[in-house]
Amino acid sequence: MNQPLRTATTIATSAMPPTGTSDYSRVTSLPKPISPRLPLKDILYRTFMPSPNAKLSRTLMVYTCLFLICATSVIVSTYLFWKTVSAIIGARLRRRSERIRRVIIQNYFDSIEDGASKAKNPDERPILIGFFHPYCNAGGGGERVLWAAVDATQREHPNTICVIYTGDIDVSKDEIMQKVKQRFEIELDENRVFIVFLLKRGLVDASRWPRFTLLGQAMGSVPLVYEAISKLAPDIFVDTMGYAFTYPIVSMLLNIPIAAYVHYPMISTDMFGQLSLITQLPKYIYWRVFALMYAYAGMFADIVMANGTWTYNHIQRVWWINKIVNLALDRSKKLDFMVLYPPCSTKALQELPVDKPRQPVVLSIAQFRPEKRHEVILEQFAKYTQTANDDGSATMVLIGSVRDDRDRKHVYDLRILARELGIIERVEFILEATWDEIKRYLATASVGVNAMWNEHFGIGVVEYMAAGLIPVVHNSGGPKLDIVVKVDGLPTGFHFVTDKDKEEGEQMAEALDRALSLPLEEAVAYRQRAQRAADRFSVENFEVKWLERLRILLMLEQYRHMDRISRGFIS
Repeated sequence: MNQPLRTATTIATSAMPPTGTSDYSRVTSLPKPISPRLPLKDILYRTFMPSPNAKLSRTLMVYTCLFLICATSVIVSTYLFWKTVSAIIGARLRRRSERIRRVIIQNYFDSIEDGASKAKNPDERPILIGFFHPYCNAGGGGERVLWAAVDATQREHPNTICVIYTGDIDVSKDEIMQKVKQRFEIELDENRVFIVFLLKRGLVDASRWPRFTLLGQAMGSVPLVYEAISKLAPDIFVDTMGYAFTYPIVSMLLNIPIAAYVHYPMISTDMFGQLSLITQLPKYIYWRVFALMYAYAGMFADIVMANGTWTYNHIQRVWWINKIVNLALDRSKKLDFMVLYPPCSTKALQELPVDKPRQPVVLSIAQFRPEKRHEVILEQFAKYTQTANDDGSATMVLIGSVRDDRDRKHVYDLRILARELGIIERVEFILEATWDEIKRYLATASVGVNAMWNEHFGIGVVEYMAAGLIPVVHNSGGPKLDIVVKVDGLPTGFHFVTDKDKEEGEQMAEALDRALSLPLEEAVAYRQRAQRAADRFSVENFEVKWLERLRILLMLEQYRHMDRISRGFIS
């Protein structure tokens, strides 16, 4: 009965292959399990959620990679979205202004047929150059730059039409042109000047922003420039007042060349030195953030011109992003920042005689704005009247323009101050003087004063010197660095400081005393040197450099115009 059992065991044992054979391994090994496919969410979870036992460095690396991927995606998506939206809005702006463009161009061709205007090539496409200057009727040095640039543009490039964007809605085009002729002796081809009146200029008025004034004016310029280009889209955009925050909007929406003529940077490196990091830390942070925003906005300017050495030095430091972009894109050296001195009417003034005695008149030519510090002039002149050298014959004449009721109130306050100082009988205020009136005073006065701290340039000071006046200016800004400088190692005028200045020096009253007490021979030598120093600020020198930059702008316009055609944005 045990035989079948033994037989089965023997059979089973004999059927097993020898140890170590491949057949045995195949029989005894188990089949490998097939891994199921993981869902995408599990893969992402395992990738970006390290195990608790992972090292800190690996965890940090994983999260850093995740952040970079997400940030890059957001940046690229935002950029593409904004480029698309900008192209759509820009196309709408061009279509909206197409009707008025046709009217302007038709008037231009009609004026050519009538002989009122000239054109080198009537078949050439007219170029609309937009000058953004919300206070074009103010009559100051900045406005002289504007109208001199328009004048040079019209004479050198007859196929251009100058569009002026201004907020002076209380005057007509004829009144603006008449003031330009009277104040600056510039006669323009009115058929090629088109005025676009802006209704939102109050957004850039400092009085509208009692708090965060810099930021308020910067943000206010954005809707103002949008109003400008929505009424008429130009081919070239030229900012002659320093509203840098308009550049990104114009560049992104219209893709046209942008030129910036900077009179005064909105924020300068000098401002940071006036703050205490202990007591004024919030304001310091605010200014630093604003400076970064300002640098970003300046990046969109293709051509940058500064009105003097002081402005050039500061804009070089503040607009550092623009310089990096120039290096990164290997832009031409012709696009580097440059100094373009404002045009000053020196030729006619230098014909005035300087070798004869002049009246003891102290002359001030400046807009009646608080930053011009007319109160300092009055206070220091009052101190001069108390010196031993004053015989009671010296008088003070303040000539300037006013922009609005706030400036008129400022003049009223100055009259009250003169009365309180006891010098009202020796002070004369002249508002909105014509150029002929100004020249009469320049021909007879002895001393010209400027009290503004860090005056960016000072056209009035150049006019003093060209006319043979002895300048007495604050020891800062353009008057110190560019204008009242030595000639042949000898002085051309006097610099003064105030009680608030950290540096030492004589007060204005002392400088006035010295200037008015000079013997005739020495006074004549001062005047002759001053006239020689004023030569480099002539209108001719301004026009040469401005037209050089304008040629680059016109070449850029042609390139971008063809680029828009190739992309199908315009026909």
